[in-house]
This record gives sequence, C-alpha cells and structure tokens, in this order.
Amino acid sequence: MLTRTLALILVLLLTAPATLTAQLGGIRGIARNATGTAVDHAPFDAILKAHVNDEGRVNYAALARNPQPLDAYIESLARVDFDTLEDDAQLALLINAYNAFTLKLITEYYDNGNLKTIMDIPEARRWNHRRWNIAGSRYSLDQIEHKLIRPVYNEPRIHFVLVCAAESCPILRRHAYTAENLERQLEQATAASHKDRRWAYYDTRRNTLHLTKLYEWYAQDFIGASGSVEDYAARYLPDLKRTLDRGRKPRIQYIDYSWDLNAQR
Repeated sequence: MLTRTLALILVLLLTAPATLTAQLGGIRGIARNATGTAVDHAPFDAILKAHVNDEGRVNYAALARNPQPLDAYIESLARVDFDTLEDDAQLALLINAYNAFTLKLITEYYDNGNLKTIMDIPEARRWNHRRWNIAGSRYSLDQIEHKLIRPVYNEPRIHFVLVCAAESCPILRRHAYTAENLERQLEQATAASHKDRRWAYYDTRRNTLHLTKLYEWYAQDFIGASGSVEDYAARYLPDLKRTLDRGRKPRIQYIDYSWDLNAQR
C-alpha cells in the first residue's frame, strides 16, 4: 500500500495546480478531514439490486423518487478513514464512489426521462466538477478515475467496472465492490465484457479484432499490462490468442460508442 500511496502523492504533486494540490493532498491527505468512520458498502449493494436490472440498465425514475438511500451512502463516503484501508479496500471504495456519484449526477438532471445522454448535462457540471466528497476532500469524477485510480493501482480491469451511465460503458453490475471479492469481481466483469459483441469480438475469417473505444482511449493501460492492446484482449478471446500464438496480428477496428443513457426502457 505504501508504494501506491507514494505514487498517488507524486502524481497529484506533479499534475495538479498549486491551489488544487493544496486542497487534494495525497492519499494521506484524503483522510485528513475524515472522522475515521469505516464505509459499509451494503447500502449501495441494496440500491443497485433495487434499481439495476440484469442488463445493467438503471431505473433512474425510481432512484430519483427515493434519493435518500443513495444520499446517505454518498454521505458515508465523506467520513471514511481512507488511509487505514488496504489496497483492495481502497480500490473497491473508489469504484463504488465513482459509480454512486454518477448515479446521483444522472438523477439530478433526469427530469422525468427528458435526459437522454450524460452529454446533455452542462460540461462544467459533468466530469470536471469537483464536488464529490471522499474522506473529507472534494474531487471531480475525472480526478477519481485519472488521478486516484489509474496511476496508483495500474489495473486495466477498472475500465470494465467504472460506469459513466452510457450504453457503451460496461454495464453497471447489480452489486457493490468489496475488498474480499474484488479480484473475482474485476475478473468476472472484464470477462463478461469480452463475451459481449458490444465491447469485443474477434472475426476469425477477416482477422479483424473489434474492440470498445475504451481500448483506444486507454491504450497505454492495456499496453502496460500486456505489451499490446491485442495481447490484453487475447486474455479473454481464445480465438484471438491462437492467432497471435501463430504469429499473426489482427486488424483492429474500434466499435462506435453510444452515449445514450443506460436507462431502463
């Protein structure tokens, strides 16, 4: 945990403006204003089971009508003593936080179903709005993903569990992430995404690998883990692995990305 803590501190110091750096601190600074209360993810698990179906679509109308459970869970994230958590507990908390904050953001602008895409939310209020409280410090959704998670945990599978409320985002699972189950949950979500043609499939006849644009946008994360985008995808696509093992490289084609809201219909 210490190595990842130091890595996060370094990233924040090198990339944040001076005033923002002072406000963010490092991972140690995250907990500076916290009361030391541990986070219970069971309430978020119950919210997901109540409002998300097996296809990962969200009943935003019902969630907007009854915001108290989600609000209470989000408030609990402000009180966590992040610094005392082990790596898996930290990462599980950050994944849940990102997804919970996104659900809250959508419900605020849902407008009885008139919101059709997260892109209709004003840009200043969307991913770069530093309003979300984790352990006493406020972050934007982009900061959670790109400063607190990606450079610290070096875990490409997070791209298949962080859900931006769009149809082409990986589906929102009907469970909260927990430290004790995190490895299994990450692997299951990633494997499931590669079995769905909306995110990945390999056309053996044309030797063409079709991949979600997540592989294009975050190519360096996958290259860092496996040496290339196609080698990472091959972990979950047996036909592709056999092709690569024979020394053939596929053509990569990225799948069109839909920003339509992942709402239940």
